[in-house]
Amino acid sequence: MERRKKALLILNEYETKDTYLNLALKQGLAELTEGAAFVTEVVYGVVRYRRFLDAKISQYSSVKLKKLSIPVKNILRIAFYQIYFMEKIPAFAILNESGKLATKFAYKSKGFINAVLRKGVEKTNEELPLGVRLSFSDEVCDKILAQYGGEAETILNNLNEKTPIALRYNHLRFSSPEAAAEKLEDAKIADDVIFPGDKGSPASLIENGDFSIQSASSQLAVRVLDPKPGTRVLDCCSAPGGKTAYIGELMQNRGELIACELHSHRCELVKKNLSRCGVTIGKVIEADASEVEFSEAFDCVLADVPCSGLGVIGSKPDIKWRDFRFDELVALQKKILLHISQYVKENGILVYSTCTINQEENIRQIEWFLKENPQFSLEPFSEEYGGKRYGETGVAQILPDGTSIGFFVAKLRKGKK
Repeated sequence: MERRKKALLILNEYETKDTYLNLALKQGLAELTEGAAFVTEVVYGVVRYRRFLDAKISQYSSVKLKKLSIPVKNILRIAFYQIYFMEKIPAFAILNESGKLATKFAYKSKGFINAVLRKGVEKTNEELPLGVRLSFSDEVCDKILAQYGGEAETILNNLNEKTPIALRYNHLRFSSPEAAAEKLEDAKIADDVIFPGDKGSPASLIENGDFSIQSASSQLAVRVLDPKPGTRVLDCCSAPGGKTAYIGELMQNRGELIACELHSHRCELVKKNLSRCGVTIGKVIEADASEVEFSEAFDCVLADVPCSGLGVIGSKPDIKWRDFRFDELVALQKKILLHISQYVKENGILVYSTCTINQEENIRQIEWFLKENPQFSLEPFSEEYGGKRYGETGVAQILPDGTSIGFFVAKLRKGKK
C-alpha cells in the first residue's frame, strides 16, 4: 500500500494547497526509498487523465462528484487510472489496495468506494466525446480542433505523451556534442541536442554546469537567435535562465548580455543558472519586459514570452487545468513585443518564441506585429529538428509528436537586410 499511499498524499497536497504538481511530487518522493517510478506514473497519470477518470467515477457513483471529498475522489482516481492505463495490475489487487487506502484516509466512505470500484473494474469502453476521452477541457479541445482540423486528435493524443529528457551540453566546456556525450553512458545525439540513455545523466554533471536539462525546442530558439561573441544581446523574459546561459555560452563569454525578469526570486534562478554554467557576462535586472527602458539598442533580442504552455502538457499535465485567459495572454504578448522591439538595432534580430501550439499566440501575433511594424520582416533560417528542416519562411511551428514538445519560433530582422 505504501506506493499508493504516497501517490494519494501527493495528489491531496497538490489539490488542497494549490501547488505546482512537479513541486508536490518532488517533495513527496524525497522521503520514498523505493517505488518512485510507480508513484510518478500514477500521480502524473491521474492529473493527465483527470477528466476521463472523473467521468468514470460519475458513471458508477450514486453521489455527484462535487460532493465527494478530495481523498475519496483521489482514491477512486488512482484506482480507475490503474484499471484503464495499468492493465497488468489485476482487479483484485486494485480493489484490495483501494480498500486499505479507504480504511486509513476515508473510513466512512469505505463501503461507497468499494461499491463504485466493484462496478468499475468491469471496464467499459463506450464512445465518449473527444475532450472527455483524451481528457482536455472543452475550451482547449475546441481551440485545437478549430485551428488544426483533422490533425487535432493526433496533436491532443501526442500532448498526452511524456516527452523524453533532453540535455544541452555546455558550449564553453565542450567543442562538440560528441565530446560532451563521452561523459555519459548510452547517450544519443540529435541536431546538437543530447538525449541521455536509460541511466540518465549523473546529478553532479548537472550541478557543475557541464549539462543542463533543456528541451530540444527551447535550445532551437537560441540557435535561431544565433548570438555572436562581442555583441550586445537581450533576453527579455529570462527565468529560469536556461536560454540565457545558452546565449552566453554561444557568445563565448564575450560581449554584453542583459537578462530581464519581472520577479526577484526568479531573477535569482537566472543568476544561479549563469553561475552554474560559468557564464560571466550576464547581467540580470528585475524589470517588466513591457515597460523596461534601455539607453542603448541591442544586436539581437530574444522574447520568449509568457504563454499558455499548451506545447509542454506532455511533461507538465497540470497545465491542462489552468484558467488560461487566452485573451489576456495575447494582449500581454503584444505589449511586450511592441515595447521591446524598439530596442532592436537597425539590421538587428528579434526572435519571438513560445512553448504553445495556440496559433493566436504564435503566427497570428507575428502577422499582427509585421502589419503594425513594417520596418521588420521575417528572416529565413534553416534548423534541423526531429528529422525535419524548419525556418524557410522565417517561422517554425513545431507540433508535439510524442518525442518533442510543441514550440513556436519566429525570426525577424529590423530594417535593411
